Amino acid sequence: MSGSQTSAGAQNGTPGTSGYLVSDLVGLALRQIGVGTLGTAPSAADISDGVMHLNMLLAKWQQEKFLVPNLVDIPLMSTGTSVYYVGPGGDFDVANRPARIEAAYVRLATSPGFQQSDLGEFAPTDFSGSDFDTPNDGLGASGNQSPLDFPLALISSYEEYAAIGLKGLRTWPSAVYYSPSFPQGELRFFPIPQGSMWELHIVIKDQLAHSLQASDPINLPQEYWDLIMWTLAVRLAPSYGQEASPTVAMMARSALQVVRNANQQIPRVQMPIAIGPRGNSVGNPWWIYTGGF
Repeated sequence: MSGSQTSAGAQNGTPGTSGYLVSDLVGLALRQIGVGTLGTAPSAADISDGVMHLNMLLAKWQQEKFLVPNLVDIPLMSTGTSVYYVGPGGDFDVANRPARIEAAYVRLATSPGFQQSDLGEFAPTDFSGSDFDTPNDGLGASGNQSPLDFPLALISSYEEYAAIGLKGLRTWPSAVYYSPSFPQGELRFFPIPQGSMWELHIVIKDQLAHSLQASDPINLPQEYWDLIMWTLAVRLAPSYGQEASPTVAMMARSALQVVRNANQQIPRVQMPIAIGPRGNSVGNPWWIYTGGF
């Protein structure tokens, strides 16, 4: 590491070992709208307001899939209950309850080669060396036998879940409904998975830190530095009685497009069962979520 780099943030414009600090990007954003120019420095109050705006911005970005760089796969052994909670202190214990889940599947615990996953499929150690080459990926097993996973349909609204007649049915799960209640979301599988028979997996957006302080590093990929700086400049301008210039607004849009292109993942379109040969299945949620069995 060169002597011009420091973990304490930027030095002579060069990021430190942890990248840029919050105060680095907030100060640079303020200078784009004329605060702290001509040899002056932004005041402590200016930096404090900028940090507050950044935390609100990151909390907003949390709800946009293309602005969150990671998806995480969270496993939980089934207990036989009808409702699982997602959020701080919940069954799926995450720092903030997600607004929605991106995908879900179940793993048959009695399948050959099953081993309970501690970190899910997308743990940071999964892809070191060669793909799925570490013992933490949940896929390794004796005899080279793989566990059996089954995707779940996502029930998109409570109205659809309410239309299911046999909500207490306990058999092979085929769908899941997620209600983004606060502070813990509620997850309901249908049919209800039998306890200790299934490992439940939900895929959600990774948690963006939104309780940052001025001295904290920006723990995001490098392309976010530009996006944060220009977007903050646009957000902060009205606080100083001005509108962001067309150049600043254009730079913010350009940075946003770069991050969008980097994070975008588009699943292949799959034909819903209701549009298939069994066209009458559209009016029967039981038929849809059991695959017609």
